Amino acid sequence: MPAADFDFSKFVLAEYFVPSITVYNRLEAIPRAADFDRSLKAEVRDAMWMLTRQWQFGEFKGEDAATAVTTKILGEHTTINTVHFPDDITFPYDAKLPLETLVEREMLGASLSLAVQMGRYFIRLIRSKPAFTTFLGQLITEYPLAYELDTNDVDGIQLLNVTQGKVFDGYSFYQAIIGASVPVPIQSALSAEIDDYANWFRRTYSQPDTNVNPAWLPSRLEYQFAISATSGETTSKKLLAEHYPGGHLDWYSFDLAQSSQELPPLTDGGMVTQSIQSYIPTPLTFRGMPNPRFWMMEEGVTDFGRIDTSATGLLHLLLAEFGLTCSNDWFMLPYQVDVNTICEMKGILVKDVFGEYTLVRPAGKGPESEWHRWAMFHHTNTNGGSSSATNAFYLVPGSKALEGLPIEQVNFLRDEMANMVWGVESIVPSQSGKGVSGDEMALEKPVAAPVTEPPAEGVIKPEIKYILGTTVPANWIPFIPVHIEGNSPEIRLQRAKLPGAKVPMGVLLKEKSAPYFIEEKMLDSSGLLVTRTPQLARYINGASCLWIGRKKEAGKGLGWSNLKFDQIVPVNSPPQS
Repeated sequence: MPAADFDFSKFVLAEYFVPSITVYNRLEAIPRAADFDRSLKAEVRDAMWMLTRQWQFGEFKGEDAATAVTTKILGEHTTINTVHFPDDITFPYDAKLPLETLVEREMLGASLSLAVQMGRYFIRLIRSKPAFTTFLGQLITEYPLAYELDTNDVDGIQLLNVTQGKVFDGYSFYQAIIGASVPVPIQSALSAEIDDYANWFRRTYSQPDTNVNPAWLPSRLEYQFAISATSGETTSKKLLAEHYPGGHLDWYSFDLAQSSQELPPLTDGGMVTQSIQSYIPTPLTFRGMPNPRFWMMEEGVTDFGRIDTSATGLLHLLLAEFGLTCSNDWFMLPYQVDVNTICEMKGILVKDVFGEYTLVRPAGKGPESEWHRWAMFHHTNTNGGSSSATNAFYLVPGSKALEGLPIEQVNFLRDEMANMVWGVESIVPSQSGKGVSGDEMALEKPVAAPVTEPPAEGVIKPEIKYILGTTVPANWIPFIPVHIEGNSPEIRLQRAKLPGAKVPMGVLLKEKSAPYFIEEKMLDSSGLLVTRTPQLARYINGASCLWIGRKKEAGKGLGWSNLKFDQIVPVNSPPQS
């Protein structure tokens, strides 16, 4: 047939109309009724129907996908050995103490409750001595309980009345032991008991080397520190905790500050080592996981009917889709890491039943995946690099501490009417060793009203009076805005004092001498709550750690101090505060 007589359009159309059969193994539900009772019964018709159902679910389709039988994991371990506090304070760290304890602990100050507790313990040590009464009298004379108590501290006054003349000041006695100023007769006669006494205190209370906690930043009301693996002049890894509010340390408390220096050589037992561990992969399971066969009975521990399918429930649908269709594609490998170690995965070598080896590299390492890296479980890189440029994970040597009742709490709140911030001492420490209400401690004795003589005949009695300004309770400490030197638009908050006001009753607001500034950006409209609590933790080596730590959390919103100036009020109006 000549080329001019051939119809190309018919040939093209014939190609498109060739019969074909398309098979899909995925089932998509198309409900036609609201009642699913009959569909959920999975009724059996005949053997052929059962075979077709198995074919429909793809159980006859075989895939040469193999099954993992063994795995080898290569990881790089870096041991942390240095702790950095602000003001260039650096010291070694051997993980014999929880990291929270090392960062949060503060020096115990002199108080009546601590003095009585320590004194009673030493009395128990020397009670079996023949000259016990003589020694006790000497200690009471040399170290009396001389503490000035607030008139509103009822519990402290009761404790002092009970122990006065019966117990000596054990805290002052311990300070004398440290300073080697114990009287010679007591030192020579009770040297063994004194050593036991000093060891008991160091064993019971975890104390820093300085009176001020260097990790606590009063201007930011939070802790700041860093940890690193340092060998000489080389730092291989460094993690920063610049905004630690207190409470509990975990891997997400740290940011990665990758050092630009070269890493030290990988040597066995050195600061950076390589670890190869072999495991048998275990299929991952979860509650409500579908069974691999259609006719296997499943436990109804997950109610899929309660999944949120609204427009805002997209994540719920994605999670259900992932769990139902990909649940048999995941395996669990229990990789072991020592505490106080930064672990970075280098790869996983998987061997399947066919003897084939597959190298699984860390996710997101290729440059083609830079724009969509998955970085939820990675330390943020503070040097501006990608968050998942490294998959380092730090196993923190921490512990779950038991917190006691607060011994001090300060509520920082904004007062928009007075244009200032108040540090309200909600709970203040009592000499009895516990926290008491700051409002009760701030109460003042009522002042008798002045006796006014009636006006003389012909003198007009005034009906109004002028008040220069009101006042606030003693536990409300003002912070006024001041401009930062050299930066006129920016301000910060400076601790101030009302005329005739007392000093703060707690530690948080008076441990730093004037001028005391707080960064203005730290206090938003919700305010801040800063709490001091005793904490007790049992570490992995079995030792007990007892310390006083601080914790910062969101406040209770705005407040109003009722502070007013330049008022004209009736003469008979009650006094305002």
